[in-house]
Amino acid sequence: MNNLKTFLLAFYISLLLTSRDRVLASSTTTRDIIVPKISDWQITVVNGIVTSENLFIHCKSKDDDLGEHNLRLGDRFSWNFRENMLHSTLFWCYMSKDDGHMNVKVFWDDVILFHRCGWEKCVWTAKTDGLYLWNSAIGEDLLLEKWEAGW
Repeated sequence: MNNLKTFLLAFYISLLLTSRDRVLASSTTTRDIIVPKISDWQITVVNGIVTSENLFIHCKSKDDDLGEHNLRLGDRFSWNFRENMLHSTLFWCYMSKDDGHMNVKVFWDDVILFHRCGWEKCVWTAKTDGLYLWNSAIGEDLLLEKWEAGW
C-alpha cells in the first residue's frame, strides 16, 4: 500500500509539472532545452512629463552606446536587441529633466521584469514624479524610480 501511495504521489507531481511546462512554454522544443533560446526584446522610453519639459536620455549597455536624445512630450526612443546566451544583458539610461535626474537600469535578467514586460517589450515612461514601467500583466504603469533633485 505504501508503494502505491508513493507511485500515485509521484505521478500526480509529474502531471502538475508537465502541464505547467506546457502553459509556460507551449512552443518549447528539445533543442530549446539543450541550446537555450535567446530572446528578442524591445525597450522604449517615452516622455510623459505633462509640464512639457524636454527629457534628455543617454542609454547604453556594456557593448552599445545608443547616443544622446532629447525627447519632447509624447516622443519616444526605442531599440531592439537579442539577450545574450549568458542572460547577462544589461541596459541602463541616464535621464534628466529641468529639476531632476536619474541613472536607472531599463533591462536586466530578471523574471519579474520579463513578466511585467510581457516577455518582449518594456515600455518606460518618464512622468513628473519619476520613471514608470508599463506592467502588461496587470495593465497599468508602476512607479519604479523617483527623480533625484538637480542635474
